Amino acid sequence: MKLFLGIIWIVSTLPALLPAQQDSDQRGELQGVVQTVQGETLPGVHLLLPELMRGTNSDREGRFQITDLPAGEYELRVSMVGFRTTTQTVRIEPDRATHLTIELIPLTVEADAVVVTASRRSQLAGRVPVSMSTVTADEIESRNVTSLDQVLHYVPGVQVTGNQVNIRGSSGFAYGVGNRVLLLVDGVPLMGPDQENLDFEGMPFTQVERIEVLKSPGSALYGGGALGGVINLITRDFPDQPQTSIRLISGAWQPVRYEEWRSGWDGADRFRPHSRLTLGHARQLGERFGFWASGMVSTDAGYLQMNRERSGEGYVKFGGSIRDGMDLYLYSGIRRSQREQFLYWNGLNDVLSHGTIDLGTDEVTGANDGLSDRLTVMPVFNHRIGDDLNYSVRGRLFGVAFRPLDDQGNIRPRHTHTYGLRYGGEAQVNSSHLRNTELTGGVSFDANWVESEFFVGEDSLTVRNQPEGALFLQADYQWSDHLTVSTGLRYDAYRVHTREVASRLSPKAGISYSLSRTLTARASYGHGFRVPSVAERFVSNRDFLPLESNVTLRPERSVGYEAGLTHRIPLGDRYGLSTEVTGFWNEYEDLVEPQFDTGQAAFRFVNLTQARIRGVEVTSNLSSIDRTRQIRLSYTWLDAYDRTLDLPLLYRSEHLFQASGRIFVTDWLETGADFRAASQPERVDTDFSRFVPDADVFPTVYVTDLRVRIHYSSLPGIELSGSLHLNNIFDYYYVDRPAFFAPPRNFQAVLDVRF
Repeated sequence: MKLFLGIIWIVSTLPALLPAQQDSDQRGELQGVVQTVQGETLPGVHLLLPELMRGTNSDREGRFQITDLPAGEYELRVSMVGFRTTTQTVRIEPDRATHLTIELIPLTVEADAVVVTASRRSQLAGRVPVSMSTVTADEIESRNVTSLDQVLHYVPGVQVTGNQVNIRGSSGFAYGVGNRVLLLVDGVPLMGPDQENLDFEGMPFTQVERIEVLKSPGSALYGGGALGGVINLITRDFPDQPQTSIRLISGAWQPVRYEEWRSGWDGADRFRPHSRLTLGHARQLGERFGFWASGMVSTDAGYLQMNRERSGEGYVKFGGSIRDGMDLYLYSGIRRSQREQFLYWNGLNDVLSHGTIDLGTDEVTGANDGLSDRLTVMPVFNHRIGDDLNYSVRGRLFGVAFRPLDDQGNIRPRHTHTYGLRYGGEAQVNSSHLRNTELTGGVSFDANWVESEFFVGEDSLTVRNQPEGALFLQADYQWSDHLTVSTGLRYDAYRVHTREVASRLSPKAGISYSLSRTLTARASYGHGFRVPSVAERFVSNRDFLPLESNVTLRPERSVGYEAGLTHRIPLGDRYGLSTEVTGFWNEYEDLVEPQFDTGQAAFRFVNLTQARIRGVEVTSNLSSIDRTRQIRLSYTWLDAYDRTLDLPLLYRSEHLFQASGRIFVTDWLETGADFRAASQPERVDTDFSRFVPDADVFPTVYVTDLRVRIHYSSLPGIELSGSLHLNNIFDYYYVDRPAFFAPPRNFQAVLDVRF
């Protein structure tokens, strides 16, 4: 309650602290935009008039405005980490605005990216005291990304196991339930209401500006779902000129080499096609509003038996300026897919066919055919009160429905359906009124409602909900051009079962220091907190595996430490080299993992008393100044240990290695290659093999992808590009998750048209 009253006091008093407007005819204002020499706008740039002790920061579009300035001539100081500080003389004319276009020159050819996820506001990556990775729209387009896992495969320190995201060992494999990584779209959470899982495919990737991955525990700003990290998809703004895009993808899965595997399934002897058509349009509507829309239809015959899918989806973002300083945006998406879900194989000698399990009285199968619907609605309201104060209000509604189908494609009875709804909102205030200090605070509330026969606990109820509320506050203080200090605090409260409430206070602190123009050091510390999902607590079913509920599950807690160095140096006049070394150490209490209960002869989620995850991550990026030649290498060493059992944690690879390269051979010809390797997990769940043959087989992963792309822009107003993607070029066989054969060699041909 004291923290809540403190935030209310800050929000209510900040407007009163703003400088009073002076009545004078001899006053004007200063406005403009800050950009690079190449014309790219720069948010988060600090502008200061030392004589007047007045300043501001540029907004997301690089714009700035300082009002109510006495007429006269002053020195303007413009600074940003990673760029040369510049000083210039400006003249403020009475009763008019002085407009400036300021160009900043990077200190090295590899300048800092601008990120928003670390502190819920725009800032340079060089001032962020925690680990961040950014995937640009150019990388997304070059790799022909159609699902989120395709992006994450090549983010340093990230491993994808099935539909589970594992950032630096935070998650192993838990049957797709209870992710410890929070997914955001434009800063708004987008997690399943029942399993708190990530939907890899339901995203408008053609309209994504960049993807930011926060690798440190983010509970102090984002809540329990961020115990292991945060993934934030930043969507595009509306273009100045109308744009229409068409993307056609056609490809096929190659048959496997082994006759023994092909003999179990008639469809295994031929190439299995997949295709996708995406249409998009974006434009401004007058001077204040705009929109973009994206729609997609796809079919996939699948490379496994009972693995076909047909889907369609559409996304719209609409909004703009209601009036000066006031913006309203609405993001909405809808998706329907009919999928045959392959759950586990029939053994190592028959990996393409789904298996069956004899549970004594029943025989269950490793395949599930169903119809899935999803609806997303996210309104966002922003109000900029002045140069130093703004607030935003964000809402979210995320609905899912799954209806299983019988062998004839008919929907099964309603009691077999699963319905879920997550809804909520948050209010956030940002203030830079205090000198060299950025304050971010707010309140959030979320609730979920789930109805399913899968979640029948000891009370025999089929409807579950788990409401939650939180207060958060963070302060970022820039002591100098070299030193930035960040502190934060979040209070979470969840109703987890009937009258039981779980709550936690999560502090964080971090520091970033520029030792020189080329070397930056950082260190951070933070607490994490996660309440088990509805599925982890209440799942009870024997349709596919023997699963039993555990309503006594306790929330997970963690304490994380990390320290890192970033070194950026120019190599001659054409290249730059950036190297980052990070050490991390995380201690977990009551970590939730699936475990086989011999008494009940079923799997259930239980609390591990203690676990420790530590490691080192090294990333090196070599790039030409025009970005036409790029090479990135990354290596992660991981020590994930279950202190209770005195054994390694399940499904964690000790070594991860990723390499990516891209070269523009000419202005119209681009080539690229990606390679990833993950060592065999030190420990896997052998109990799973009691039911599924060879489920403990988990070999080392080696995957190489190649691509070539041709650009053609000679036609007036039309841009054409075509690309060929060869994935898993060496046809290496491995598992994507326990008892699930990973994709063999496959190819895609892509045609892009923009006008």
